[in-house]
Amino acid sequence: MKCPVCKKGCIQPAIEVLAEIEQRYPACPACAPEPNLDKTAGSKLLPERVERCRSCGKATLDGVMLDALRLLQGYGLRDEDETLRSVGSPLIEVGYPLAYSPRLGPRSLILSGDRYSKEAAQAMLEQIPEIKGVILSRGVAGVIASGKKPQENVLMAGCDMRADISQSLFGETVIYKSQSRIHIEFSRQSAPKMRILEQLYLQGKLRDVVDGLAGPGTLGLMCVLAGAKRVVLNDAWLASVQNVLLNLEVNRSLLGIDEIEYPETSRSTVGRAPVLVGRAHGACEIEVYHGDLLRLFSRARPADICLIDHFPGANTAELERACRCCKEIVIV
Repeated sequence: MKCPVCKKGCIQPAIEVLAEIEQRYPACPACAPEPNLDKTAGSKLLPERVERCRSCGKATLDGVMLDALRLLQGYGLRDEDETLRSVGSPLIEVGYPLAYSPRLGPRSLILSGDRYSKEAAQAMLEQIPEIKGVILSRGVAGVIASGKKPQENVLMAGCDMRADISQSLFGETVIYKSQSRIHIEFSRQSAPKMRILEQLYLQGKLRDVVDGLAGPGTLGLMCVLAGAKRVVLNDAWLASVQNVLLNLEVNRSLLGIDEIEYPETSRSTVGRAPVLVGRAHGACEIEVYHGDLLRLFSRARPADICLIDHFPGANTAELERACRCCKEIVIV
């Protein structure tokens, strides 16, 4: 599939990602042991670099971060007392709960942090083969609250498209994200949101679902996987809705989707009145809206369950009032 960011083939169907995930990050028999560099030590106490494996060519995560630190120092963006942690947050191209530190191949890591320049970001792409993209972070991306200006980070160089594998007792989905525009969630074995969905699944409640603040579609598409007959996904942030539409295509075979259509087009960055931008048919009837959740049910039919997955600490009282037409509201 063509990536909407870099226009290359860095997006794979979910079944292909899941089939090869176990082989993506392990060390080969010839790889040296993990260097286990001290993330809190000033760079003067660290080695100059960590060599890549001469057999498989993969690099350790510590080694890539050390290369990035040295390069940023060369551009005057980090001083000699700064640590590996100062480089930023490393985001592997396909997020998956790992019991070990990943070994990285070409274009398999995205960096998100501060104090980058365009020149340094481009140099990281050219000189560090494992780096796929560099994001200048300005905070949590997306629409934090209705009426407030949305936040968006800056892709300084390369491509920011990456995926997270969501796991549950009823299966797995692959959720792609344009990561400079979507808030970061790390893949973990103990995923509390999935545990909530699993409880609803075991209670037989995931049949008719609205995912009111859908983001890139994680919860709503997991409900499809759980056997829902109707799922509505909605978000006010256009980047999220675009990711939802992409993830319908990526997970098409997993979710039993026969046909995807795009009835309307939304061009506003932040949606207000709901616009039906996507509809999928198959094992489940799926609708995708771009709009404010406060206004969603002026157009979409209410559901048995309305999931509200807001940012941590956000006040959901107004959203809950708007969703009272649904039989049950669940704050995730």
